[in-house]
Amino acid sequence: MSSKPRLDWFHSMSDKILIVDDEASNRNILGQELIHRGYAVDLAGDGREAIRKLESAPADLMILDYMMPAMNGLDVLKELRALGNEIPVIMITAYGSVERAVDAMRAGAYDFITRPFEPDHIALVVQKALERHRLQREVEVLTEEAGQRHRLVMGDSPKMRQVVETAKRAAVSNATVMLLGESGTGKEVFARNIHKWSNRRDKPFPSLRKSAT
Repeated sequence: MSSKPRLDWFHSMSDKILIVDDEASNRNILGQELIHRGYAVDLAGDGREAIRKLESAPADLMILDYMMPAMNGLDVLKELRALGNEIPVIMITAYGSVERAVDAMRAGAYDFITRPFEPDHIALVVQKALERHRLQREVEVLTEEAGQRHRLVMGDSPKMRQVVETAKRAAVSNATVMLLGESGTGKEVFARNIHKWSNRRDKPFPSLRKSAT
């Protein structure tokens, strides 16, 4: 059986999470749960306060209540995106519906969770959202006029450097390599660089893409 090196991604527990909810009890309960899990937490009681806080002290992720007076969660999310703020947003509500979930995802939410929820579930969603956002920052696809369309841009994290070294070792071996990750996290960039680092670099790189339906 062939060896399949798996590239595991970096996850930090020092991330800052902004919880936005007009109910103080909801903010405090969720905040304490996330603090217990090692996250830094900030709180906001409405959408305007949340936007002001992000402008003065950026966070790594926002947990945003849908139903709030004056400015609901969807309005907050749309304004953030209009301002160019791409912070990952997890929308939560006690009044969930398919239509609201679809609207939130179309506006750029990472996920839509209905109350009541299990603490372990929202903690897992938070972890996955942070991991995906970090990968999107650390691995970029650059288009260059000189003809090299894909270049690996590394972040400063020790884990990312470790991943690159693992990829380079895999490139010079005859092992089959499986790259796992969500869409947009840089799998094709890594695949192309593994090809470039290998002794097959002078041969064509086959790229299979799903056709639009």
